[in-house]
Amino acid sequence: MTDIDLSNIKPFETRDGSTTLYDEVRDIHYRSWHGAVSESRHVFLDGTALKDRGSRWRVAELGFGAAVNFTQTVQAFRSCEAAVQLIYHSVDWRPVTADHLGFHKGEAGTIARRAVDKYHSDGQSLITVRSDDEAIELHLHAQPWDDVNLAGFSAHAFYHDPFSKRVNAEAWSAESFARAKAAMEEGGRLATYSAATSVKRAMFEAGLSVATAPGPGRKREMTIASPVPDALDGLQLLDSSRYLKTS
Repeated sequence: MTDIDLSNIKPFETRDGSTTLYDEVRDIHYRSWHGAVSESRHVFLDGTALKDRGSRWRVAELGFGAAVNFTQTVQAFRSCEAAVQLIYHSVDWRPVTADHLGFHKGEAGTIARRAVDKYHSDGQSLITVRSDDEAIELHLHAQPWDDVNLAGFSAHAFYHDPFSKRVNAEAWSAESFARAKAAMEEGGRLATYSAATSVKRAMFEAGLSVATAPGPGRKREMTIASPVPDALDGLQLLDSSRYLKTS
């Protein structure tokens, strides 16, 4: 359970007509106010090329937030005839409540609300919820990222979606990206909405190959990384020497 007051977090309709959450006290939108769903699909589903992963999809996420990425992933999974299993690990030390996620409809919304409701009622740091047919597994880690154990899990797609560096600086460190790399398969992709130089530098310091890609909406760029450069074919690979100090 949490002793943090979540009453200041409200639904917010974004420009594409989809909904996210807004923290009135900290002035934080949980997803781009230009378009919550359009950003989620472009940055995370398309950026990680998840739909090309065949029958079994493995996703890790830093920042469950308003569950937009999760619900969009479930919708993509259900619409893909070849996909038979989705295993989704998401980390969020401060999950919102089921009431906050009431705007999500259908199966994905039900699974997301069950997960956060179980957290707030039981106080467990790891919550697992499955779809009725058990094709979808959501594992919600309600704890700090550096306390999460994903040993034995190898993600095809890593959604790096914490709050900005202004609010959550530790999530954008080389150590954080090194943990992400350890949770990915060799040919996996990490995608994030950020295009900051400091973020790219931290990725290189973590041993990742890094590329830039067109961003969503009005955003010019976003960043995609992988343990191996071959997984970034078709993207603009960046030269690590531009970002790392040399002796």
